Amino acid sequence: KARNAHLPSAVLENRIWHLKFLPCVMYWVGNSDYGWTIPEAELESVLEAIFYAVYPRTKGPCDFNVEELAFHLVCIHQRVHKWQASFGSTAVTVLMAFFTSMPEYETQEAREEYTEYQLQECHFIYEDPDNKEQPGVFLSEYILRIFAAHLTTVTRKVRVDSLVEFGKPGYQTALALTAVAVERALVLVKDRLLIDSDPADNGGKTHKIVQTLNEVTNKMSHTGTAFSSGNWETDTMAYMDSIKALPYECIQEILEQLENYMK
Repeated sequence: KARNAHLPSAVLENRIWHLKFLPCVMYWVGNSDYGWTIPEAELESVLEAIFYAVYPRTKGPCDFNVEELAFHLVCIHQRVHKWQASFGSTAVTVLMAFFTSMPEYETQEAREEYTEYQLQECHFIYEDPDNKEQPGVFLSEYILRIFAAHLTTVTRKVRVDSLVEFGKPGYQTALALTAVAVERALVLVKDRLLIDSDPADNGGKTHKIVQTLNEVTNKMSHTGTAFSSGNWETDTMAYMDSIKALPYECIQEILEQLENYMK
């Protein structure tokens, strides 16, 4: 497994790799058209553009070392995977914290009823699903809390001129991953696969995801419930199509509402 410690020392100087380079990468991925899989050639080009934008020519490395590119790609792929997974884990944490804070959702039955309603016609997407004229798409508190977590991770990004595109950012990948992460968490509760647990028996966690039978290996595992491309790529791309069709004013409204949830 590639580790940051294996990167050239000049790349790690002044924590630029952590504070600027990686936030720039995640910002680009979140605004790209690639929900789960990024073409290698495009990622290489993007990494080079970001590299020259964040590393001063007079300090630290001044050239993008092609010989080290393969190693950089391994590190970036690991980081992107971790970034994608964070949507799934954050959605689960937020939902279970909501249930814990509301006495009316103490029972499993009440939680199932809640999730069934939220999943009906994608109610969880809207601020006011009963308002047919102005439901507030992607403005539900649940969606905003998850999306805000992403924007918090990229706050230290810098402008990369060569990657600026007219009409962007639309946040289509970040918003789509937010939506599918929320949908997955709701489905898990509805299907009794996300349940409360004793922290003493679960590494301090108050909830857990139940294993299901993997029909390929005939063993119990988390493969079928994982937040992964295999399980959620089709849904992610469908959400992305809807997001790309939104007027820019809708994206602006989402960003304005997010200010209440940014840490």
